[in-house]
Parts: sequence; structure tokens; C-alpha cells
Amino acid sequence: MRYFTIPIYCDGSEMKVAVKKYIAEVNSGFQKLFFVDTPEFGKCLIIDGIMQCSEADHDLYDKEILKKIKKSDRNILILGGGDGYVAEMALKLNPNLKIRVVDLDVEVVNGSKKYLGQKAFSNKRVKLFIEDALHHLKVLIKRNRIRLDGIIFDLTDEPIRKKDKDAKASFVKFYGELIDVSHQALRKGGWISLQAGASKVIPKYNNAVAVLEKLLKNKFKKVERTDIMIPSFGEKNAFLFGRK
Repeated sequence: MRYFTIPIYCDGSEMKVAVKKYIAEVNSGFQKLFFVDTPEFGKCLIIDGIMQCSEADHDLYDKEILKKIKKSDRNILILGGGDGYVAEMALKLNPNLKIRVVDLDVEVVNGSKKYLGQKAFSNKRVKLFIEDALHHLKVLIKRNRIRLDGIIFDLTDEPIRKKDKDAKASFVKFYGELIDVSHQALRKGGWISLQAGASKVIPKYNNAVAVLEKLLKNKFKKVERTDIMIPSFGEKNAFLFGRK
């Protein structure tokens, strides 16, 4: 039996996951993707050594990041989400939605279609844009064609090592600007949700959840946080929510 290991940020350990089959390895130019089949979690997508989603428990993640969705919502935007699972779940929760999915890496989408059997992007209610999330939001605001009911940050991120000061500064700048333009793109009463990474991290990493929560509070009056265990991640994951 072969294995791969994924980092556990709350204690610095690793989780060893058995692999039945390595389905595909793709170097997209942005990141390295692995599609694998495992006895415990079924088919999984791993990006740069970090678990992104699995057949077994993606619904736990999807329902949590979408917990603010309402039956009256009509237009939402998913930043990231190239595996299609969040869009798929959103339509189950509210079939009347029109969904924009903006992902920088087309290989995540292609691989998820080919190796995970993802069909969300063939649904006429889902529009896929392969481009930068920040650029997409700025264009939406400039054209002023739509005010969104909800924006979901389903973005890949990794806790930042404290010694890498440039990476932390870039992280804060990017997310600060992204949250700012998201606030502008939302209608009054609209909501935002973020996948904020590991709930706890050991001292060698900066606390990304705390950074993101502070950035959210700069723009949104009411900010909430929940933490749930995602078995394929090997630890609790934090989610942040705000309302305009």
C-alpha cells in the first residue's frame, strides 16, 4: 500500500493517508495537482501537498461555507471553487441561484471534470471564469451590472511561516483588497464567507484566521466564526462570515 502525507498545522505533525491508486499528477504552472483514490476518503484532490477536497467529506465543508445562503438569494460568486463541489452544493440548497465561479487555474477545473466526475460546470446556472479573482470583482464593480447576494472565498491557502515576512505582507495586502472590493460588490444585506484555514497553528506559523478576521471587521460590522472538523484535513478548519 502506498501513502501520502499531509501537514497538520495545529501540532506540526503529519497525517498519513493510504492510497489505492494515483490517478493523475498535473503541473499546471501555478501549482502541482494530485488526484488520488484512497480507501478512507475516496477520490481526493491534493494541491501542493495540501488536501483540498475528498468524496467522503466535501459536503461537510460545502455546507459550512454556504451556511449563510438564503432561498431569496439569486446571484452569488465563488472565488476559487474550481473543483465544483461548492457550486454543486449551492444549487442543491437553492436551485434558483445564478452562480459565477472564478478560478485562476483551469487545470483544477479540467482535472475535477475528468477524474472526480464533476458536472457542476455543465449546469446552465453556473458560469465559469478562468481569471484572477481580484480583477473579476473590480470589473463587476466598474460595470455596475450586478450587486451580489453572497461571495464565497473558497481559495487555497497555507499558514504562513513567521520568518517569511514578505509572504505575510503579500497575504495581508491581497486579502485586504479582496475583502474591500467584495464589500463594494455586495448588495446591502449581502453576505461573505471565507474558508480561513486551520483553526489553530503552532507558533512557527502566523495565525491566518486572526489576520482574516481583523480584515473582515474593518469592513463588516458583524463577523462570525465557526470551526468544524474535516476528517480528510486531519484537523478543525475555521470559517468566517460577514454581512453588509
